[in-house]
Amino acid sequence: MKEAYQINKVYSIILILVGLIGITARYFDAGDWQFTALIPTFFGLILYFCTTGIQKENAAVGHVAALVTSLLIIMSLVMLSKGIFGDAGWGRKQWIFLIIIAGGIWSLRSQILYFKAQRKRKANQAKS
Repeated sequence: MKEAYQINKVYSIILILVGLIGITARYFDAGDWQFTALIPTFFGLILYFCTTGIQKENAAVGHVAALVTSLLIIMSLVMLSKGIFGDAGWGRKQWIFLIIIAGGIWSLRSQILYFKAQRKRKANQAKS
């Protein structure tokens, strides 16, 4: 699986599942609904809807997906550092942030390589 749209689709599904698992685990752990746990789910839905645009080589949609992924990685890095260096310690939230960061880097890397290959292909077609 090396196509950017496939990796984006897998990452978006992971984000959706992580958010749903997070809100469910919070409910069973503390007995209340913490809707901020759905933030990865909303980002996952945005990225999921970007998948067809990436597959059709729509540059604008690809850049939106890269921007959303970058924003999510930065937010997760900030939250992970707060949890580790704060008094929270290592728990369920930190694992979720680590999964989001690792998947985001994987997805962003594939998108960047895809953009480079697309530019190279268009440059070669222009020369022909």
